[in-house]
Amino acid sequence: MRTFHWLALGSTIALVAACSTATREPEAPAHTPQVPVGTIREVMHQIVEESAQALFDSVAVTVSATGTVEKQPRTTEEWDALEHWALRLAEAPNLLKVPGRRVARPEEENTSAGPTELPPIQIQAKIAENQALFDKYADDLQNVALEALGHVKAKSVQGLFDIGEKIDVACENCHLDFWYPAEKKPE
Repeated sequence: MRTFHWLALGSTIALVAACSTATREPEAPAHTPQVPVGTIREVMHQIVEESAQALFDSVAVTVSATGTVEKQPRTTEEWDALEHWALRLAEAPNLLKVPGRRVARPEEENTSAGPTELPPIQIQAKIAENQALFDKYADDLQNVALEALGHVKAKSVQGLFDIGEKIDVACENCHLDFWYPAEKKPE
């Protein structure tokens, strides 16, 4: 009889353990940290500038002595290409905000693109001092890029024409704080 009790008790314990294991929430998969590959300069040049330029150039009105020429996307392929550029521009801010991404490669940290642009080492320090502002500017760019993507999906030529200035302002706001603050107009 004692053996039966021990067997029954052991079975009950095993059953309770199995049930409690089965009702537990599955563990969330481990988060793989993002590893930056390119620098902020590279993301800006290869993705942001190129994508923004494609959107800027997609709609234009040129008036000359020979007449007026209107440039706009007309074919499915042209609209598909613009969707590609708008999506790239909308995703780029996510890349810019990856923790640990450097402004430039170590061998380029003391160079600048012009007389009023800070060297990357100083830009990096300004971003580190105010990461929240840098992220806000990246979010502003993403919001404008999403608006551009909406215009592309709606095949709105006027929307594309109008969004160019908003993209330029989103970029310039960040540049005036982080890249060439000496050009910032006093408030």
